[in-house]
Amino acid sequence: MSKSEKKKKNKFLFELGLEEIPADMISPALGQMCQGFEKRLEEACIDYGSLRPFASPRRLAFLVEGLPDHQPEREEVVLGPSQSVAYDAQKKPTRAVEGFARKGGVAVADLELMETPKGNYVGYRKIIPGKSLSEVLQEVLPQVLTSISWPKNMYWRESRFRFIRPLRWYLALLNDEVLPFEFEGLKSGNTTRGHRFLGAPDIQVLQVDDYLDQLRQNYVLADIEERRAKIAAEIEEVTPKGLHISSDPHLLETVVHLNEYPTVICGSFSEEFLKLPQEVLTTVMRHHQKYFSLVNEEEEIQSYFLTVINTRGDPEGKIQKGHEKVLRARLEDSAFFWKADRKRRLEERVQDLDLILFQEKLGTYRAKTERLRTFCSGLSEDPHLDTAALLCKTDLGSDMVREFAGLQGVMGGLYAREDGYPEEVWKAIYEHYQPVSLEDASPSTPLGALLSIADKLDTVVGCFAIDIVPTGSSDPFALRRQAQGLVKVLLDHQLDYSLSHLVELAEKNFPTETKDKKVSERVLNFLKGRVRYIFQEKGIPYDVLNAVLAVEIHGVYDAYQRAQSLAGIRADKDFEALAMAYKRTKNILSKQSIELSAVSQESLIDPEERALFRAYSEIKPKVDNYLENGDYVAALKQIAGLRKTVDQFFDKVLVMTEEKKLRQNRLRLLHDISQLFLRIADISEIVQEN
Repeated sequence: MSKSEKKKKNKFLFELGLEEIPADMISPALGQMCQGFEKRLEEACIDYGSLRPFASPRRLAFLVEGLPDHQPEREEVVLGPSQSVAYDAQKKPTRAVEGFARKGGVAVADLELMETPKGNYVGYRKIIPGKSLSEVLQEVLPQVLTSISWPKNMYWRESRFRFIRPLRWYLALLNDEVLPFEFEGLKSGNTTRGHRFLGAPDIQVLQVDDYLDQLRQNYVLADIEERRAKIAAEIEEVTPKGLHISSDPHLLETVVHLNEYPTVICGSFSEEFLKLPQEVLTTVMRHHQKYFSLVNEEEEIQSYFLTVINTRGDPEGKIQKGHEKVLRARLEDSAFFWKADRKRRLEERVQDLDLILFQEKLGTYRAKTERLRTFCSGLSEDPHLDTAALLCKTDLGSDMVREFAGLQGVMGGLYAREDGYPEEVWKAIYEHYQPVSLEDASPSTPLGALLSIADKLDTVVGCFAIDIVPTGSSDPFALRRQAQGLVKVLLDHQLDYSLSHLVELAEKNFPTETKDKKVSERVLNFLKGRVRYIFQEKGIPYDVLNAVLAVEIHGVYDAYQRAQSLAGIRADKDFEALAMAYKRTKNILSKQSIELSAVSQESLIDPEERALFRAYSEIKPKVDNYLENGDYVAALKQIAGLRKTVDQFFDKVLVMTEEKKLRQNRLRLLHDISQLFLRIADISEIVQEN
């Protein structure tokens, strides 16, 4: 083994121990800690081989391997006086440069003349030895811990330092030796802690390589993927034949981070509760109990559930019985809510919305309901849409939604179905909150899509009108999510409503005293930002995005079609050359005042400009037809066919001739050609590879 290889064999294990962290905060915090550590190693010029993260409810940890013994040496340039000050007319050293050399401990003869942006200066180079690995680690660890941000923090000692939970221990081992380190009153050591109830309270780790095994022996699986694999295997093992868990990735992620030693058990409940809607059963199990519901091959819920417990097992079934008892009580409550809520029809609940506040300045949900009805009437005259808009918020006053807020909309749809409303109505109500994320499905029906658009845009425009806008740290009305959902619905349903038209429809519904004069402009810019984000997520290149968004967005789906078409044709050689010519055209037009009128054929005196006018006149009707039918690829190919004629025009014709009549006529011709492009995109934004 070479000397350099030996230097790369250092290992460092760090574990931060604390009180139980909320499950949904573990993964983000672990990512911050590891990325912060990597960033500070990079800043310290410390290379490494690998970093492996670990976490459980009571710890965040990582193991770094392949670390060097110390930082590399670095060269530092020390500048002294300028050349004119350092040497006299006879080029002899002055007292100034002699003092500089003496202070730096170097001979005057060893000084160099160095060029700088400010002129020539005298200086010298010195080698700064690198710090040892342990010194670097001792410096960066407090910085890493301080840099972790949490949604919520707490004080737990006299220090002003805040963290999600009280810090309890640090395990810090560099090559099996404790790395001395102190932060917020705690000193590092070589001890960790096992499972709170099954493991040892203090475990001495003498070797880095034993860390995971020692925790495992004390019923802590610190490796996240090991816990995930154990849960997956046991789910398969205990699930009754013919059933499977209802897909719920978020719940799976939650239980992975809730337990240090997960064990899966199966329980059951009375089939009498299967009379409740499946959505209610699933929410009761998931929301309160973190249970997985089980379904058959037809995705119909069955009277079984799975739960993940933080212990070795349940051989006597006592834990299972306890969970079944708790679930029965929850389901009995839900059955009571279901029965009580159905005693009143939804139309009877409309008046209750006068008592439920949406936002202090924007009024009650009854006011919001009336705004939705007005907005929807501007999109469709379908009476079913008006009914859905009238009833879509009535479930907010129901017992079920007061208990399970996540069922709003869903319960309204189910109650509307029970009340006998047509499918178009109850489905629109059921789905109008969708999508709640980019991964979520849009409403499945046309009326559901329109109601979703109305609801989301009403919230966005209303909040902007009273100056409630998202910031880097705050978005209380989830306006980004609302706007992204709006854009997704427009895309998924291929709806080409103009964004400006939609914003105008929504803005009309708010009283004048709540309006900002520039609210429409601000909302449109905000929505364009969400359009940009979603298009990027769909793989549209940034310069194509810039080109498409530089012109008016008639509709989101239309803009997406234009972006896809432009992305597909941008590599075409003719189009690439034409894009360069267009940039030249745009540059000329931007500097000139053009008297807009029809191009005068009599004033086309050069053969090249006559040829360009003929080519333009020939393709324009075809381009118009293609654009009318949304065939942007065909339109772009037609325009790209002008490439040779445009090149010859610029090669042979002097656009900026001194004769005003000819100059204006040529500018009009270029303007007309540029307008063909601008109906699709501003292709001057396209970045050329060469």
